[in-house]
Amino acid sequence: MAYILDTDVLTILQRGPHPSRARLIRRLSTKSPLQIVTTIISFQEQVRGWLGLLNRVQGDSRLLAAYAELLKSWEEFRGITVLPFDAPALSAFKELQKQRVRVGTMDLRIASIGLARQMTVVTCNTRDFSQVPGLICEDWTI
Repeated sequence: MAYILDTDVLTILQRGPHPSRARLIRRLSTKSPLQIVTTIISFQEQVRGWLGLLNRVQGDSRLLAAYAELLKSWEEFRGITVLPFDAPALSAFKELQKQRVRVGTMDLRIASIGLARQMTVVTCNTRDFSQVPGLICEDWTI
């Protein structure tokens, strides 16, 4: 079985100190690295955040730090399999929209990838993801 790391989980892993980080790392250590993946949607969300910061940052040192963090994020994504938002995921996404599943667009896209590939989504946001019919989601931070 493979596990999709949601954006919030990736952020906990990337940003250092967090109350749930140790539990998350312990749980990840019980899985093969080949079982752990993420999605192009999470990449999009993180890049959007860094680009937004770069567009509004003031001061040379902050600009350099923001670019360093963007590069670090890109390098971290290179170390993990990134699943595409492909035709099967799009089909699942459209079906969920028809069902009027009340989940944000980006989370619904991540859920659609999970459904299309029959994978578990690892997230801190089980409240939303659990509303997606047929999706298995787990919170490894608790």
